[in-house]
Amino acid sequence: MRPFWKRVIIGWLLVMGLWASTAQMWDKRVGREGQCEVGYVYDGDTVALRCGGKEQTARLVGFDTPETKQPRCEAERALGDKATLRLRGLLANGEASYRTQGHDKYGRELIVLKVDGIGVADTLIKEGLAVAYTGGSRISWCAKLGADG
Repeated sequence: MRPFWKRVIIGWLLVMGLWASTAQMWDKRVGREGQCEVGYVYDGDTVALRCGGKEQTARLVGFDTPETKQPRCEAERALGDKATLRLRGLLANGEASYRTQGHDKYGRELIVLKVDGIGVADTLIKEGLAVAYTGGSRISWCAKLGADG
C-alpha cells in the first residue's frame, strides 16, 4: 500500500489530467496560431472556419435562426438579418471558442460556439433571434412571426 501522501498526489494528478483534457475540447480560439478561427458569418447560425489556408463552412448547433438566403417571407428575412448582425457583433467584441460535434449531411462541421465563455445559442435564443433546435423539423418562421409565407 502506498503512503497516504503518494495517493493524494496521484489523485491530484489524475484530476488535473481530466481537467486539462476537458479544457482542450475548447482550445480552438480565434487568432491562436495553428488552429482554426471563425471567419465570415454567413447568417445567424452558419459561419466559415479558416484553418490555415483553407476555409470550411460550419453550422452552429443548439439553435436555429431565420433564413436570410431563401426566406419564405419578409419578416423572416428581417429577423434573420438581425440575427446575423448580432452574431457578427458578438464575434467582433469577444473571444470566440468552439467545440466540434461532427459533420452534418451537407459536410459542414457542426460546432458549439461560445463568445467570452457564453454560448451563442443561449444569447440568441434569450434575445428572441433564434429558437432552440436539436434536429428534425424546423419551425416555420413566417408562422411564428405572424407573417404570410
